[in-house]
Amino acid sequence: MKRYLSILVVSMLLVLVLVSLSLQAAADESSNINVVSKTDEGSNKYIEWKLETPQVKGLENRKVEKSINKEFARTVNDFKNRLTTEAKKSYKESEKEGFPFRKFVAQTVYSVHYLDSNTLSLTMDLYEFTGGAHGFTTRLAFNYDLKTGKKLGYQDVLKGCPNYKDIIVNEIIKQIEANPDIYFADATETVKGFTDEQPFYITKDGIVVYYGLYEIAPYVSGIREFLIPYSAFKCCL
Repeated sequence: MKRYLSILVVSMLLVLVLVSLSLQAAADESSNINVVSKTDEGSNKYIEWKLETPQVKGLENRKVEKSINKEFARTVNDFKNRLTTEAKKSYKESEKEGFPFRKFVAQTVYSVHYLDSNTLSLTMDLYEFTGGAHGFTTRLAFNYDLKTGKKLGYQDVLKGCPNYKDIIVNEIIKQIEANPDIYFADATETVKGFTDEQPFYITKDGIVVYYGLYEIAPYVSGIREFLIPYSAFKCCL
């Protein structure tokens, strides 16, 4: 009997050690993962640019790391190339028509909202000035499974919640109705047309669904963001 108890105790201790080592390994892996910035800044007679490109580092799967970073770089480069092409065209038109040319501006910044060994969620703001009354910012969201490189959608994050769309719509409308003056009159109708294509990002407290400039509110109201706490999905998560 004593021998049996000794074996049982040793087995339990071994399990605890293995679990502890596993947790420590996961923690170490997470701490090694970070996002660094690659900056490109310059100017010519057509355009000024200051571009921050996020680069994820420290993934075990180097192929996934390379793929994610390639998409970040492509997004920023495509943005810069598009604006440069438009700026050159505008410059030539200004010379031809005899009106003053205002140099274009391209800027990108990013914010990391969630990062652990499994998941990365960040947004990238692409600001462009093309000579009008004011510039324009487009916000892009990137949600990744860091093990596979797969982009995460609502169904991936809110597994087991078949009515997540209704919950999201109701939560957003509730927040709009709490401060209606900063929104367009038809904002709630727009929100009711919610689809899986509506961009969002992940935080430790919930998901943040957002609407771009002019989608549901005037320019002065900015990009509208709505935190939907995980507790709102408690019925199915």
